[in-house]
Amino acid sequence: MTNATTLKSIDKNIKMVATSGAKLNKLIHDTAMQIANHAKEHGDCTRALMLAKAMPASMRRTMLVLWFHTFTPIRVMLQNDKVGISKEGTKLYVDWNLEEGDQTPFYELAEQNPEQQPMDIEKILGLIAGLAKRIEKKVEEGAVKPEAVEGAKSLSRALSAIKVEKSKPTNQQADDLDNVALKAVA
Repeated sequence: MTNATTLKSIDKNIKMVATSGAKLNKLIHDTAMQIANHAKEHGDCTRALMLAKAMPASMRRTMLVLWFHTFTPIRVMLQNDKVGISKEGTKLYVDWNLEEGDQTPFYELAEQNPEQQPMDIEKILGLIAGLAKRIEKKVEEGAVKPEAVEGAKSLSRALSAIKVEKSKPTNQQADDLDNVALKAVA
């Protein structure tokens, strides 16, 4: 790493990042299209996993995997190093849509699928309340094994009882709702 900290040097590096990034995006997209065409013709999608693994963990890699899942029946599962083609009629099957896939490169999916914002405490509590209601509904529908009904009801009540109490201010962010203590009232 160079120690040059002039704005001219910084601007030159930013321009190189933009140019190199655009070239890399095009190379990745062209390679993904070649992989998809080869997989459609020969049933071999192993290179989709290889391409994804060749990339560092990043939004770019996540969008490439999403691109395969959106425009092809190719399923890339990085977490367990697997790749395959979903069979027609199965839940994950997607028709081969290579024409649209070529028109919508993986890096444009990032614009259509922005990164999710971190959840605040209200959102988390909403998820907990929703889970409590779903458990209650499953019990009412008879979708819970008889021996698990009491436990499910108890869990639903406990989840519903979770309340938020603001903590005493300890720093400049005291008004931030992320600084809260949770208490379950039985």
